[in-house]
Amino acid sequence: MGLFSRKSASASVSAPAAQSDQYRLKSTGRRVTLIEDLGGGEVRIAMDTDRTTRGDIVRARDITPA
Repeated sequence: MGLFSRKSASASVSAPAAQSDQYRLKSTGRRVTLIEDLGGGEVRIAMDTDRTTRGDIVRARDITPA
């Protein structure tokens, strides 16, 4: 062993659970993607409607995990 040798310890590290960005609007049940938490209880979402993607800002309490 050299002067600067260290005994390496192996630690078991588990990966954090992946959080989905898929939600549903409580009012319509439409699936949306959470884009950004804007703070103040508002979030930016995106949803597909007839071949286009539409963005919107809603209250965080108006969506639920899909």
